Amino acid sequence: MKHQICRTVLAAAAVTVGIFLSACGLFRTPADDVFDNAEDAIATDLAADNIKTAQIEYKFGDGKTSTVRFQAPESVRIDVLDGGNSAVFCMNGDSGWMYLGGEVIDMTKDDLKEMHGALLQTIPFRVDFQEIFTDAELEDETEDVCGEECKVIEAVFRLEPGIKAKIWIGEDTDLMRQFEIIGEDGGVYTMQYFDYATFDDDVTLPSEMFRFTPEGSTKLSLVSYETNVEIPESIFRKPELVNITEGDK
Repeated sequence: MKHQICRTVLAAAAVTVGIFLSACGLFRTPADDVFDNAEDAIATDLAADNIKTAQIEYKFGDGKTSTVRFQAPESVRIDVLDGGNSAVFCMNGDSGWMYLGGEVIDMTKDDLKEMHGALLQTIPFRVDFQEIFTDAELEDETEDVCGEECKVIEAVFRLEPGIKAKIWIGEDTDLMRQFEIIGEDGGVYTMQYFDYATFDDDVTLPSEMFRFTPEGSTKLSLVSYETNVEIPESIFRKPELVNITEGDK
């Protein structure tokens, strides 16, 4: 039951805050070019490489808040604060832990896969499309989403071929306007990106979003974004105490 709850939370996080991947295979497709342009619209390789740490805060329409902390090369912690239902998910490379239901437990392989999915949305400037998706196909027709005509790409998750993805990328801005995950159980998780904000370090992030899941919908807003700030390494370590939501254990 505990892991079922965890997967539900991570699946929701996976469609929370945005973005993408690129091409590194021998054979390129039209979808690869669209992905490359979308990556550059978020952050060029140089801008992304200059980010050693990052802290991003979001506010949900239902009152919850979320703080994402990143430390290069691959440490990520996501705090979802919701009173007594608060949770923490932390990944350090190929291992991770989580605070859920009042307990600190190790992540399973399935949990880690879902955490990687969440990173599509939480630290988009560090994500490579081609590492996450495969069998990407660019559809012939465009669609209007969030006020912009968009190119549409269908793909599957490389590590989970049973999970499909659909991505809408603006023709004029190259920014993602909608991201959809279709689970093996048929559940659909959708994120729409209505507005973006560009920061001094040449990084562009979604600032106003709507999330739709089988459990309901909510609005998300970007509250703050800071890079290369001091983040204690200790917050990424698995704690012995359960009171870890303050980020200083």
